Amino acid sequence: MNEYVFAANNYVLMSTPSPPLVVAHRPQRSPILPSPVLTPPSTLSPQSTQSPPAQTPPSEPAAVRNHDVEPVRPTPTQMQSVFSSQTGEAYRSQQHTAQVWESHKAEIRRLYLDENRPLKEVMAIMRQRGFRATWSSVRMYKSRFDKWGFSKNNSKREVVTMLQVQRQRNALGKRTTFQRNGREIAIDAYLKRKGISQYDLAEPGIADSLPEHLRCVTPPPETPLVIQAGGALSLQELVLQTARDLAWNPYCPSDFPLVTSSAVYRGDALRCAITDITNADWLFHIGHYDRGGIMCEQGFKWLHLMVTKPSIYGLLHLLLFHLDAYNKGIIKEVWRYLAAYSATIKADGPLARLFQGISKFINTHDFDEYWNLIFECTERLLLIDEQSSGLPEGTIARLYPLIFIPRAYQYKPGPYRRLQNRCDWNRLTQGTKPRVAEEMAIYEASELLILGTQRNWQGERVLELADSLLEKTKKFAYNVDFFIFIAMNALAHYYRADFKPGDPMDSSKHLLSVHYMEEVCKLSEGRWDPDLGYFMGDFEKLETWYREAGDTLKADETRIRWRNSLELIPKQWERVHQIPPC
Repeated sequence: MNEYVFAANNYVLMSTPSPPLVVAHRPQRSPILPSPVLTPPSTLSPQSTQSPPAQTPPSEPAAVRNHDVEPVRPTPTQMQSVFSSQTGEAYRSQQHTAQVWESHKAEIRRLYLDENRPLKEVMAIMRQRGFRATWSSVRMYKSRFDKWGFSKNNSKREVVTMLQVQRQRNALGKRTTFQRNGREIAIDAYLKRKGISQYDLAEPGIADSLPEHLRCVTPPPETPLVIQAGGALSLQELVLQTARDLAWNPYCPSDFPLVTSSAVYRGDALRCAITDITNADWLFHIGHYDRGGIMCEQGFKWLHLMVTKPSIYGLLHLLLFHLDAYNKGIIKEVWRYLAAYSATIKADGPLARLFQGISKFINTHDFDEYWNLIFECTERLLLIDEQSSGLPEGTIARLYPLIFIPRAYQYKPGPYRRLQNRCDWNRLTQGTKPRVAEEMAIYEASELLILGTQRNWQGERVLELADSLLEKTKKFAYNVDFFIFIAMNALAHYYRADFKPGDPMDSSKHLLSVHYMEEVCKLSEGRWDPDLGYFMGDFEKLETWYREAGDTLKADETRIRWRNSLELIPKQWERVHQIPPC
């Protein structure tokens, strides 16, 4: 194995699509590009001028960086044509008075709210019945919906009010649900979509009265089976209690050097088991079921180590996997297996009770409720105060690298960006000093991942750290691919941050970003490493970048390369561990 346990996050916020306009670009500092054999770029000194790179990819035109082009603006006729295509009307409809709108209110309400039809479908039906709005139909309908209170979505203000009402009723021992226009509101779904928890919206004071279209009701009693399952708060407390116990476990003492702690968990069979199950979930998601089955089988062979040889690293890694996973069957089976194994060997303590509680919870609650529970447990663990909770100093900072494990491009980045924003680089380095060159590289890689993610890969420090990492890899005999992966990924996202879909494919930003991402993809092309499986996910990201620039030929070629790489994953494979399972 040639990987450290923490790795670059493969996700960045993509720019919002916009019409293809030719825009003027400022010249950017362009580092010396690496050669095809991965020679790292040199760090530019502060005195360097903004000149073209000493070595430029053959396809990169230098003229793009040195000329400003006047933006092309649409003419009024073009704008009128766009509006017409959006509304689907090639003529100007008549204006309607408020009285006419009111005469159709009941029918529109029935279609839009009661039958839950999309707005465009409602507009089409009303047109068939002789009711045509203005030339900007969508705008007029939405304006009327605001006046009538026809809303399907939750606003932040409404969610804050509902949470306040819920807390007040909880204090009186009353269970609470909310309804909008007769339909139950899923507040947890809103919080998940926004990537926040209810504590982010907590506001003091008494709740305002609910709007007319919102109702507060007391749901019917839960079934005895649900009542017997562990509550969310008690399970969160179990997670923290378990983390405290595991943090003092001699498996990986806090006074170990960071490089030692990382290496110990990187070579642990439990880490391999969770990685294999994660690979299996990803392969199932992209349709490679036979290969996914082999990976899943390998992971479950060693999953019992979460019971017999647990660690705080393994606990967080397990929670992170459940935030990623697509396959609900695998998720349920993991908790069921751990609960059953704990009961079989008569394991006792917070960890065994945690497995039993979560296994019951996921079988008696909606999946969204379960997902929110796991996310809040993970978040609380990263926010815990070590001094007051009895954790060894530096415990949480040493967990940071786990939330930067490489993930497939398809995985949702929102929750992870929120967790990664919790990481404090100063907390990681507080009271520590790198002792050897390898440890310095780990610190630099961690800083690059944390600062890069939190600052959207912008700033001179990103370039400095990436160049320094590439330079250090020349002296290492192991883990070279992993550090190159981090550095090249950072450089690719640095130049991609300002790119907007529709920018010309010969722009310097596009050429530099795809150049570095090509180098990342070469690390996994033509071979399969189960510990670096997600490197292949960057092929899909590279394909997307080519398509955003309108380069369909390169995009199609990249997709073929990605498929060919997936075929290298063996259909018969068994992981061999060099350490005993217990």
